[in-house]
Amino acid sequence: MATNFSVEPAFVGDTYPAFAVHYRPAGIPRAHIVYLPPFAEEMNRCRAIVAEQARWFAKSGFSCATVDFYGTGESFGELRDATIPIWHHNISDLITSLTDQSDAPVYLWGCRLGALIAMDYLQSHTKTCRKLLLWQPVVSGKLFVTQMLRQRIAALMERGAPPETTTDIRTRLAGGETIEVAGYSLGGELISQLDQLDMAGMGGTAADAIIWLEHSMDGSGTPNPKTASTIALLEQAGSNVAYHSFTGPPIWQLHERDTCVSLLASTQAAGL
Repeated sequence: MATNFSVEPAFVGDTYPAFAVHYRPAGIPRAHIVYLPPFAEEMNRCRAIVAEQARWFAKSGFSCATVDFYGTGESFGELRDATIPIWHHNISDLITSLTDQSDAPVYLWGCRLGALIAMDYLQSHTKTCRKLLLWQPVVSGKLFVTQMLRQRIAALMERGAPPETTTDIRTRLAGGETIEVAGYSLGGELISQLDQLDMAGMGGTAADAIIWLEHSMDGSGTPNPKTASTIALLEQAGSNVAYHSFTGPPIWQLHERDTCVSLLASTQAAGL
């Protein structure tokens, strides 16, 4: 394994500028790996381990670029104005910037909601990706949004504010309001689009292989029923899915920074 690599931050794209960090190997890259992040606070909780994995990719001869979607992190724009098509635009801009530098296969690497965004992107960009690496993927956008909105409901209850339901919040968002959830200002267009994303209903993907890494509390290595049914549907649609489990701390849930050696080891042994 080589030890020399460079780390280059830059903004990518003119219409919807997104902040990216390129971990560049010393020689000609074996492939370009594009990382798509989780949503909201999960993105911040995963930054350290993602950077650690990206450095390993670069040392192993891969070109790896991480991105903050438009309206998030260090990128331009406000989250309330973000949409899934804009995020697709960010992905395309980043892939173009990498492949313009060197002609190599493209792999997508998505974590949590970023994994679902990656699958959705490949529904309309069928010739883009050779391999797809998924870290603890969100399989249902609607369920993910509901769980997020419940954080607002719980916070309102703690403050003794008038109660709300997830239906109430969705109605207000659909009416054009901006709603704050856990410190993030959400817009209705993005939430409505996320509600429509369901990995089980996406069918196959043109990627040669999907590497699916999921947390196991007991180390059994058996996927939960929702994951198992989703993988079965993807395989029926022609996708080649390799499922792997990992143990250790669920870093996307932790308020204190931590790492997950098992996740890193499983990724590095996955055969990218």
